[in-house]
Amino acid sequence: MDKAHSVSFLVRTYEVDFRAKALPLALLNYLQDAAGEHAALLGFSVLELLKRDLTWLLSRYHVRVLRYPSLGETVTITTWPSGRQGIFALRDFEMTDGEGRAIGAATSSWILWNPKSRQPARIEENLPDRVTLARRAIPDDFPALPTCPPGGRELGFRVQMQDIDFNNHVNHPVYIQWALETAPEPVLRTLAPAEIEVAYKGEAVYGEEVVSRILQIEDGPRPVFLHGIYHKAKGTELTRLRTTWAR
Repeated sequence: MDKAHSVSFLVRTYEVDFRAKALPLALLNYLQDAAGEHAALLGFSVLELLKRDLTWLLSRYHVRVLRYPSLGETVTITTWPSGRQGIFALRDFEMTDGEGRAIGAATSSWILWNPKSRQPARIEENLPDRVTLARRAIPDDFPALPTCPPGGRELGFRVQMQDIDFNNHVNHPVYIQWALETAPEPVLRTLAPAEIEVAYKGEAVYGEEVVSRILQIEDGPRPVFLHGIYHKAKGTELTRLRTTWAR
């Protein structure tokens, strides 16, 4: 059995922005689809795990985009389980275009979770070493990300049914979309996120309201922002992000 798995996607009209470039959400969905397909082949998909009262929860994400593909281009995602970090399972990704040139990479950290007990499960008992390829697409030990202090721009969002995943809470790319949408319009119109680092802290469910906060911490041709997603009613932190933007 191959330890790495590749899936190709065609960038479609409903996945591009006003520049006819793939939306960040489209690339995030490609990553998620490739990971899910590989997990299913290995016997560890969310649907299979739910039968055993287990599921995967994403803890950390680090995505780096070198170039956003255009409408009609083919994007190939290659993904593999890349090791363990304490109670976390690591999964990495490489993104290439139709000519085989690198256009991005990602690394992620996942926890195996029992939704009934609300406790983590032991990775070593459920993910054998034989499926691991000890290679990282982005070397990252996932140090803590800084919080986003108040004082910047804020936008509110209500969780819609389309935002909900198999685990009956907001799907992880949606939090990133909420964070990116809060960026100033000149940034959204002239730049694109070249680096996205995420730490997931909590969950939101259907009908709840969240607040997306942003604060710029570096200026210049590659501005850097801190983001925070908060539960509006409870005030609890749901997601912490740092993004770097470029042309």
